[in-house]
Amino acid sequence: MNARQRQRALKIVRRWAPDDYDRWVSMRVDASVYGYDPFGLERETTMLAVAVFQLLHKHWFRVESWGLNNVPVEGPVLLVPNHSGAIPIDAAMIAVDLMKKLAIPRVARAVFDNFAGCLPFVSLFFQRCGQFIGARDNLIRLLQKGEMVTVFPEGHRGTGKKFRDRYKLQPFQVGFVEASLITRTPIVPVAVIGAEEQYPFLLNLKPIAKVLKFPYLPLPLTSLLLGPVGLLPLPTKYQIHYGEPIRLYLNHSLEVLKSADIIRGMAEEVRSRVQDLVQTGLRRRKGVFGLSRPVLRGIPESLCRRTGGLANRLRSFSGKQVRSPGEASPARAIGHAVAAVLRSERTDSFTHEVYPEESDSGGNGKAHMPEGVLPPETPL
Repeated sequence: MNARQRQRALKIVRRWAPDDYDRWVSMRVDASVYGYDPFGLERETTMLAVAVFQLLHKHWFRVESWGLNNVPVEGPVLLVPNHSGAIPIDAAMIAVDLMKKLAIPRVARAVFDNFAGCLPFVSLFFQRCGQFIGARDNLIRLLQKGEMVTVFPEGHRGTGKKFRDRYKLQPFQVGFVEASLITRTPIVPVAVIGAEEQYPFLLNLKPIAKVLKFPYLPLPLTSLLLGPVGLLPLPTKYQIHYGEPIRLYLNHSLEVLKSADIIRGMAEEVRSRVQDLVQTGLRRRKGVFGLSRPVLRGIPESLCRRTGGLANRLRSFSGKQVRSPGEASPARAIGHAVAAVLRSERTDSFTHEVYPEESDSGGNGKAHMPEGVLPPETPL
């Protein structure tokens, strides 16, 4: 952006996010004479992107978060979430959540895959928003500068996994553990609930992905039902859980960097903590779209008969079903597949208990759970 474009962007941010404008514009950015830092972060572009994505954060995904008091407001920090959803919307929702809800807003600088660095316009936009290609030296330099960095150790194996493997974390890469030990940076495990169902896909178009040099190319299930509109992510309800920081450097010296087995064991320890947070989030939520059972019971019987069994499946939450005609209809088969996305209480491999709503929706950066993010009975 040039000077005039930056002023125009600030006017848009002031109009769309008046309550957060003063907090965001006061963020310190080590900008050069060109207006961005050595890694490409530009404050005005970041503020504009957050102002736009906050609409998705508030109205489309209706994000709730717990454990914000576990996120340091200064100094280096590594956020390590689960990764899912075919497209990296989860990274954007975490970034918006921290910008809006932390007492002192911070930019969560996420690592993106090498293939994204070859995409025209996209890679430049990512860099202007503070994201960077996942080179080890880049990560260590940012942490040494005291930045907050989001790392997805599952990589594209997390976003590209099949729907039946949802909420089952893939093996973690170990580079973030090494960076944490070298820079003495705490690791905050993060669980994102809701992203797995936002973009369920039937097929991975590997031949086309290979030509485009993508790690995968999903064909979403909803595109078969809704056409081009089905390419949009579903309005699933997001829940973000920030766990207590893990300080591996307190118990291990830099000598352990010579042992690959020890490093892999530390990565597995962090993966286990994230998986526990995921299970906690699944027990807490009321459903994929945040709909309670009384709402689902209100679906009229006429709609059940017209949707090839899909609405009937929704009403099955309350144990009340209506037999619809056309038992062998192809539409019914597709309806069953879509219903699997909606019936998380039945299809998830975890027990879904509903805990009282204790959401941190304010801007003071403090969670309302007296025992931290995890319920007392949930083991770490």
